[in-house]
Amino acid sequence: MPSKISTSRVPLYRQVQDVLLQRLDSGALLPGDRLPPETDLAAELRVNRLTVRQAIGELTRAGRLVARQGSGTFVAPPPQHFPIELAPSYINDADGLSEAFRAVGRTLTESLVASEIVLGGSAPQVEKYLPGSRLRRIDSVLEVDGEPWFANSLWMDDRRFAGIERHLQDGVSLYTVWRDAYGVRMKAAWRSFAAAAASPRVSEVLGVPAGAPVLLRDGLNLDGDGTPTVYINRSCRGDRVQFVANYLH
Repeated sequence: MPSKISTSRVPLYRQVQDVLLQRLDSGALLPGDRLPPETDLAAELRVNRLTVRQAIGELTRAGRLVARQGSGTFVAPPPQHFPIELAPSYINDADGLSEAFRAVGRTLTESLVASEIVLGGSAPQVEKYLPGSRLRRIDSVLEVDGEPWFANSLWMDDRRFAGIERHLQDGVSLYTVWRDAYGVRMKAAWRSFAAAAASPRVSEVLGVPAGAPVLLRDGLNLDGDGTPTVYINRSCRGDRVQFVANYLH
């Protein structure tokens, strides 16, 4: 397909990116197709190979392309979003996410990534809600049918939940551990949502490129007495998760 790279003020890598997007959107390149080598694209478009690499990197972070080690770069399959409805059953039940997946026959499992004591002053946003506690930070990953979708960081009172990391095995969720091992039933106090780019840590956990779009979901959970108990920061894959607010009753 003929391609045009102009001498306009638009950066060259953006022009290369636009050419590739045209091929993706027109069907000239289909999901699963392998992209031509960078050297071939650079020669065709009469640009530097590094310019092509930058354009490909941008499209990879955007989820349109996927790099496979030792094989090349391929057209990514179209995103398949799982709608999670922000219904009362989800807001008022801290474990509503598990129910949402169980309802459609999908399996949600949680695995421990890291566990550490947090030094005072290192998490001011969290300490505002959990003051005076010796905080433990738990990092975990939630997988849907074996694919990582959610990267979690959770802060809690280390004394109240002493040894909690030992209970995170065989894919058991933290909500189950809190309930069964510590007798604490959680409920959501609030949730907030924001768009973000995957940090290096999140990209490693989720298996997506650094800078890929993610949806940040922060929140605070209360125990049965209404005491602030757990602060949660969750990075949701932008190509897998869609939250839906339904206002019809």
